[in-house]
Amino acid sequence: MRIIAPYTERSVDNGLCLVRLEVAGYKIERVRMEDDLAYGRLLADLWAEGETFLNIEHDIFGVTPEIVAEFETCPEEWCSSPYSYFDKPVGGTPGGGLGCTKFGAQLMARWPNAMEIANTLPCVGHPDGHWCTRDLAIYRVLRRGGLYSSAWPAERHQTHTEVKHRSGGASHVGCCNKL
Repeated sequence: MRIIAPYTERSVDNGLCLVRLEVAGYKIERVRMEDDLAYGRLLADLWAEGETFLNIEHDIFGVTPEIVAEFETCPEEWCSSPYSYFDKPVGGTPGGGLGCTKFGAQLMARWPNAMEIANTLPCVGHPDGHWCTRDLAIYRVLRRGGLYSSAWPAERHQTHTEVKHRSGGASHVGCCNKL
């Protein structure tokens, strides 16, 4: 399983968490996001490659080797660790965040164009594919089923160990985060 760690120049660094994973023998692919649409492009590229990957966003902490092992052994095609975002649980909300999420090869094979579709969903106040709406767009596409997949919607498995989200203000001002 690939471990992808997207970040930006202004990111709060979760480097210690990632270093601990590397010390445990995991290879981390740190990918710098150069603009607001780079995250959507990265996810689409990873999806097109079709290899199971674990996404660990720059503002997620507490991902341990044990948590990575949970994802490696989990047979589910789409799963995530819950976390709180500004004192509200993310796991039970629509979109549910991408902070620490695994996408399985079987899901990508079943829905080869899901990320392309997600990156074209209109998002109020944002250009298509903007980083801050990727979670909601992906959730909407994967939960639809029917024309977007082989016939049935994907279910997100959310029983993995909780991780932590950095505290502080929103990443960009004026975001309404609505599709």
